[in-house]
Formats: sequence, C-alpha cells, structure tokens
Amino acid sequence: MDFLERYGQEDEPYVCASCGNCTLVCPVFRELKWESYGPRGKLHIVKSIIEGEGEFGEDFAHKIFLCNLCEHCTSVCTTGISLDRFWEVARAEVRQRGLMPKPAQFVLDSLKARGDIMWMGSADRLLWMEDIEAIVKDRVMKSAKVAYFLGCNVSLKSQLHDVARSMVKIMEYAEVDYTILGDKEICCGAPLGWAGNFEGINEMAEKNLELIHSLGVETVVFSCPSCIQTWSEYSRYLKEENDLELLTTSQYINRLVREGRLKFDEQPMVTVTYHDSCISARVLKVTEEPREIIEDIPGVYNVEMTPSRQSTRCCGAHGLLDVVDPVLSSRIAEMRLRDATVTPASRIITECPRCILAFDLAKFTTGYDMKVQDITQIVAESLSPNDVGGDEAK
Repeated sequence: MDFLERYGQEDEPYVCASCGNCTLVCPVFRELKWESYGPRGKLHIVKSIIEGEGEFGEDFAHKIFLCNLCEHCTSVCTTGISLDRFWEVARAEVRQRGLMPKPAQFVLDSLKARGDIMWMGSADRLLWMEDIEAIVKDRVMKSAKVAYFLGCNVSLKSQLHDVARSMVKIMEYAEVDYTILGDKEICCGAPLGWAGNFEGINEMAEKNLELIHSLGVETVVFSCPSCIQTWSEYSRYLKEENDLELLTTSQYINRLVREGRLKFDEQPMVTVTYHDSCISARVLKVTEEPREIIEDIPGVYNVEMTPSRQSTRCCGAHGLLDVVDPVLSSRIAEMRLRDATVTPASRIITECPRCILAFDLAKFTTGYDMKVQDITQIVAESLSPNDVGGDEAK
C-alpha cells in the first residue's frame, strides 16, 4: 500500500509477532471483545489488504477510528512497533479516501474555521477569566519568560475553567512573571494528528511558535498532556529545532515547591488516588511529580489504584474516540472509574482535562460518587494564606 511506504510503515504488519500483548491491554478490545477491533487484529487486516485479500473500505476505516491512541499497545509491543504512529498513518489514508467518520470531520472543520475543537471562537477563550479579570488582564500577551498554555478544553469548557483559575492562583502566589495568550491562543494541533492531517499541524505549529517567540518566552507550561506532546513534536513537523522548555503543570508546580515558593496549610484529612493519564505516563514519563506534590500537602494522602503509572488504564476520551463513539468512550471511562472506587479514596486527582470530563460523565452513568480534581485545584485550595493573588484567583 503506497501510503505505508510514504510514511515508512510498510514493514510493520510483517514485523508483528502476533504475541497478543497489545490486544490484552487495549481498552477498546476489552470492551468489544472482537479480535478485529484490537491492535493485532487491525494489523492482520492491513496485511490482508496489502496481499489483496482484504478491502480498505468503510468497515476498516471505522475500526481504525475505534482507538484511543492511548499508546498502551506501543508500550508493550515485543517487536518495538510504534503502533500509535501506525494508526495515525492509517487514519491519514482514511482521510485521503474520503472515509472519515463525520464526527471526526466536524472537529477538523472546526479547527480549520475557528482554530479550536468546538466551533466556538477566539473571544470564548476569555470566558474563564470573568471572575479574575483584574488579576490576569495585564498578563495577556505580556512579554515574559514563562507562558501558560491552557489548551482548547480548559479555556473553552466551563466545567474546566477552575483548572485555569487555579493555575493562575498558584503562579500569582509564587510571584511568577508569566504571560497567557488569551484570545490569541489557538489549538495545539493534536486532533489534526489524531486524524492523520499532518500538514495541518505544520500551520498550527508555525502560528503558535511565532506567537510564543514574539513574547520572549523560554518556558511553556501546559494544562493538557496532549498539548505538550504535540508541541514537543513541532520540531519534527517543521524540521527545525526550538529551544523552548515544555513542562506539564505538575512539573512546574513541583519545581516551585522545591524552590520554596509554595507553602501549604494543613488540610482536613482526605484520601485521594492519583490517575495517570496515558500521555503523561507513557509518553511524557511524568508520574512522580504529581505524587510528590500530593505528598507535600499536609493532611492529604495518596493511595494507588491498580494499574498505575506506565500501566495506567485509559479514560476513554483520547484520540477522537469520545466524538466518534461516545458510548464506547464512556464505557472505557466507567472501567477506569471502577479501579478508583475499590480504593479507600474519596477523590481522584489527575492532570488531564479530557480525563476529568470522561470521569465526570462516567460518574453520572454509574452513580459512583467521587470528586474529580486536577492537580492544580488541590494545590490552589491547599496554599497557605498569602496576599499575593488573593482569593480572587479561585
């Protein structure tokens, strides 16, 4: 198949050892129980298409998009196939053949027309600031060494606005000289990659980097793991290096704690369980920083759910699955939520806006009553009294 050769993936279907490790950890396979929906089965289908025995039609296109791109299959592959990249390349061919699922195409059209994933617009990226405008208005497009990149979900979905406000409170408390992009922020381009629209990422990368460099930024802090993953790949897409330091919020907060710039008050005793998002754990390798932060907050105790860290289960909302098949996505989220409910924890802490949205929906469908918070929220509410930033930033 020409598209595999074009992206250097022509050998992958034949490298597969058919061991089944990938299938055992695949969240979609665990729910649907059909081999053809798991990674090994999909590779075998591609192999049959190459050999003229199968068809690259709507059925196969649908199967390719029933995937979280959670990278668990890649992490356990005994022959080292970069399966996540293979699925994105296959999706590029799906798009080329005009077989894109309509919900995924809706997201792509929104990105092209509005620069976000929800057909909203640049002005809507300012709504989260309403209660703290006095604090942040002078931060918008200000020259600074540190930039806070919210991402589409945190800036546009009211359910997640407190994540941004919490991060602002933390940075104000630590007296960080930072900037935010406000209505100039656009999508990082991650959904374009998930849909195989690699050329579209180039455009997003150029715009984002031009904006950040114009402000003299050296460090970019992200609320969304998918955003930082995509930014880290800009060099590959643009074929030029950039020297920006890219950090998750937990990495940056942990740095502030180690520098003595954040102080915590004793909290009413609470037991939490930390959920590692797929991208944070398996791609960014950020697993210890959030746990160290939780350990530093007096009165807050973390108990591990199983599995965790690099073996974490997906929340079901990554890779466009939440728009292509929201029911399947929610069932996967319910599975992970059950992992949390068997611990003594009353609260889930995570560092991914998509995970928060997925778990909140799963709480509704299952009746499980667990509070779900971003790491920034539990940090912001645990800070010792400090006049800098005040309580208005919450």
